[in-house]
Amino acid sequence: MSALSRFVAPLAVCAFVGAASEAPASGELTLQEAVKYALEHSPELKSDRVEVTRREGLLTAARSSRRPQLDLAADAARSRFEHGYPAGTPPALLRFDQTTYSAAAELKFLAWDFHKTEMEIAAARERVLAASSAAERKQQEVIFETARLFLLCLTYTDLIRATEARIQSLQALLDRTNQLVAAGRAVPVDALKVRTRLAQMESDLATLKSAQRSSLSALAAVMGYEGDLPALRYSPAAPPPSEPKPGEATLLASAVSSRPEIRSLDHEIQAAELGLSAVRRSAWPRIDLRAAAIQYGSNTPVGFPQLIAGMLPSIPIHTPLAGNAATDWILGAHVSFRVFDGGRRKGQEQEAAAKLEQLRLARRQLALRIAREVRVALADLESAQSRVRALMDSVAESERVLHDERLKFEAGRSVINFVLEAESALLTSQSLLSQAQRSVAIAELTLDLTRGQLQAARFAAGP
Repeated sequence: MSALSRFVAPLAVCAFVGAASEAPASGELTLQEAVKYALEHSPELKSDRVEVTRREGLLTAARSSRRPQLDLAADAARSRFEHGYPAGTPPALLRFDQTTYSAAAELKFLAWDFHKTEMEIAAARERVLAASSAAERKQQEVIFETARLFLLCLTYTDLIRATEARIQSLQALLDRTNQLVAAGRAVPVDALKVRTRLAQMESDLATLKSAQRSSLSALAAVMGYEGDLPALRYSPAAPPPSEPKPGEATLLASAVSSRPEIRSLDHEIQAAELGLSAVRRSAWPRIDLRAAAIQYGSNTPVGFPQLIAGMLPSIPIHTPLAGNAATDWILGAHVSFRVFDGGRRKGQEQEAAAKLEQLRLARRQLALRIAREVRVALADLESAQSRVRALMDSVAESERVLHDERLKFEAGRSVINFVLEAESALLTSQSLLSQAQRSVAIAELTLDLTRGQLQAARFAAGP
């Protein structure tokens, strides 16, 4: 093997492995794989997770207020007159120069603010939990939308196959009718009627294929999949263990307590209450502790004794040389109390109280909407199950009628209209049955979604 081959081969393997992790490995896509891919690549879900990260950053920033703050600073200045340093010290320590330097390290620490900062931190923590619950709900919605569109695409696939089968059946009927016309046992208009119905079926087939492509595009968008989706394959999930069906009142109570949006709003309400309390505490005093170390220096310092000797040369004064540097340190406490702020705190309190009331009203409205969604989902599920039972009987009856009408037509005891009507009735029944069967699956998913209990584990493959 050449050196180039030894270099390229590992890169090819890595590229293949990376591609396999980005897209389904097989040529077919199951519902389980579609849900898993959507949870990893859905742009909407990623956006909500980024929001959680953003709020965690805000929480970290809020916590910093309770921790020591250390600042380093340096300064260099040249003035017209000689300035003394360190300021406020006895004359024996003062030095004077036009060019001065300073370096400082300052430590600040919040000692007490009547729990205002603690409330702000707790409010930020509640907002993180609210964003996490919102992301959990978005995950459930992505799972549901992926499954719904997947089943919708499969429904179109079933309808397309049924339509193609009916087209083949009509084509065979047209061939048989042409034979009967040639034998004088049918009139030419019978063949024309079959061709007309065949053209209508081909038009319906084109419409179904267009709708299928649209559904596949929507599915790819929800999944965050780029390019054309592989062929869809439905592998039923493991049937859940049979449990007694709870009553409507139990379902309503369970839905309100289980929905992540409710938990998200509860956390937002708690954060708003803490925020309102923090605004009210801002009217109370604040105590900060402070410690600082400052290093002063200059190029050609003049001490206070030297300065006096220059001003009074006739007086003998001992003038030791002043050093270039001087160090000072400070320890203290800072108490601040805002007496008047022009109505700022009052406005903040009013805004926080209004926001809290809005959140409480939103929670009440959400609870009512959840109750309505659960009732609608239950009704849809019962309706879909009833349609499936009725349509299964209808399909069996339509197959029997079509079989009898064909035999009668070939025997010359019926007309082509009855055969075409039986064909149409069978296709309609099969299409409605396929839609009803998918509707049952979608209605079950909708009920789980409204109850806040739709998880990816629901789509685990069966044995």
